[in-house]
Amino acid sequence: MLTGYGPVCLVWFDTPRMMTPERSQRFVEIVEKLQPATLIDGRLGVKGDYFTTGDNFIPDLARDDDWETPATVNHTWGFRRDDEDWKSPGEILFKLMDIVSKGGNYLLNVGPDADGVIPKPSADNLRTVGRWLKVYGEAVYGAGRSPSERNSASSVLPRRTATASRCSSCGTTGAALQNREGLYHHIQCPPRRSRPSSFKNQIRKAYVLGDPQKQEVTIEMVNGVRVARVPRPGPHATAYVLVLEIEGDKIER
Repeated sequence: MLTGYGPVCLVWFDTPRMMTPERSQRFVEIVEKLQPATLIDGRLGVKGDYFTTGDNFIPDLARDDDWETPATVNHTWGFRRDDEDWKSPGEILFKLMDIVSKGGNYLLNVGPDADGVIPKPSADNLRTVGRWLKVYGEAVYGAGRSPSERNSASSVLPRRTATASRCSSCGTTGAALQNREGLYHHIQCPPRRSRPSSFKNQIRKAYVLGDPQKQEVTIEMVNGVRVARVPRPGPHATAYVLVLEIEGDKIER
């Protein structure tokens, strides 16, 4: 496998049952000898190139290392005819934002049938997520850990960063991402008001991502807390993104 298919990007080992540390290390040595540029996941039984969480598990707090969450679109890793409890596009999106905000990778599994066909409900949900990403992808791709300790999207990285927030009308926690001059604040429901996470930088401008006019959203202080008065939902009702252009190229907490 390591010599017959050209460069291999990743070997994803799974569940090291009955594996001793010595045997696990031998696998590492074989991979490193034959494919030195290949990544090894975190389930071999010894330390890999990054950490792999349990199935469908998202940590409460951001991690400082590289990590990923392996997850399903229903309850099954392969194909199962009687498992039709599909995760909605909104659930997949907010898991994605939560994971990205904590510096992780979303390893999302799909289970094709015996003919190699992705079940239609799964494909439809993923296409909905894809349409959302076409509008709001800049608030997801390339983002890092959030400057907030819990709940949301990105960090103080050279290129991108993000933060979490809570919708003041429904209490739903959202996620946010930021490039060097903008913080992206993800909102799940269409509230009239939303509270971006606390940070010290001055806000130059706020607008809904995907609005070609970049109509300015009013940010005001209410009892010492910034409150954004969102005029309307964005192009998609599932979730939309408030962009906060801030002073400086680093979030100051």
